[in-house]
Amino acid sequence: MRSVPLLVIACLLSSCATMTHGRDEVIAVDSNPSGANATIKCAGNISASGTTPARLTIPRKADGCRVDVEKSGMKTQSVAIERGFASAYWMNFIPASGFPLGTIALFTSGGNEVLGALFTAGILGGVGLIVDRVTGAMYDHNPNVIKVTLQPQQ
Repeated sequence: MRSVPLLVIACLLSSCATMTHGRDEVIAVDSNPSGANATIKCAGNISASGTTPARLTIPRKADGCRVDVEKSGMKTQSVAIERGFASAYWMNFIPASGFPLGTIALFTSGGNEVLGALFTAGILGGVGLIVDRVTGAMYDHNPNVIKVTLQPQQ
């Protein structure tokens, strides 16, 4: 029965998006020709800029983002970035599902170690849902790799 706590820990470490990919996300921006100025602007005065090829870092909770790529003598290209849910966030539901099952089984059977582990995993999985929401790690941006071809101004 010593493997039950290890199973709970492994499940928790693999499910929390904050632990697996952090609060920030790197958006790769490249242009043809290279050497253009790339700027990400998001709601809430969140921004990042660099010269292509660039790796721009924004918080995962940033919303309403747009990338503008501009270079002298070329038309500016804009690309909208959508914010969606990270797959790692949904993994929190695996241990969280143990909470109702473990609670019912624990209190109807009189306290089994495996059922107690399900109950604990459920509580900790619920904590993962909250932590990922607060830190913004529950989100991913799409696209996170942007390639544009700049056209000459006429």
